[in-house]
Amino acid sequence: MSSFSKILNLSRTLSRELPDVVFIGGVAVYLHLIHKALRTIPLEASHDADFMISFSDYGILKDEEEITPTPRLAKHQMIVNNVEFDVYVERLNRLVVPYDEVFAHSTVIEQTRIACLEHLLILKLEALKHRGHSSKGEKDRRDIAKIGLLLGRRTRKSLLQPYMRKDLTKLLLDIAKSPIFFDMCSRNAHAAKKAKTSFASFAANAT
Repeated sequence: MSSFSKILNLSRTLSRELPDVVFIGGVAVYLHLIHKALRTIPLEASHDADFMISFSDYGILKDEEEITPTPRLAKHQMIVNNVEFDVYVERLNRLVVPYDEVFAHSTVIEQTRIACLEHLLILKLEALKHRGHSSKGEKDRRDIAKIGLLLGRRTRKSLLQPYMRKDLTKLLLDIAKSPIFFDMCSRNAHAAKKAKTSFASFAANAT
């Protein structure tokens, strides 16, 4: 079993045992991609997993697993079978979209509850703002590009508008003008141009 397959299996188990868990980050992006079955958008594995959790289910989780608080980052961490999870507890995190909103609009794919694409977009943009041009920041850019291509013109703007500040709008429009699509499309110029045009249309509509 690959390391990412193990992450997906553990994510399914957590979703089954703790119904208030909602996965965000790379696991959620991956599951949305396989659900839409868009072969033109490349899949990408993650090395860890992030999830939000209600305060009540967090109480259950910390009785079963060793969880370490990281006050500086307003999150908690746990390691299960050598897989690292970032845990964002209801009311104890600083994520831009609150837990109750994320859960209300979440969906279940492959037996795993994940955030909707609109909320994932906001969370990824906010993460990118802090990670800049680091390796994690570059993955954020690729994930944002994939989310935009998945959403297209079907974006529910009512889910974006409460959180889409000017700094996040600028990041989204910068990605629309970036060369990231060429590498993301395996350096296929025709596919990259088509993806870039589609993403630019999405970005203009979303903002």
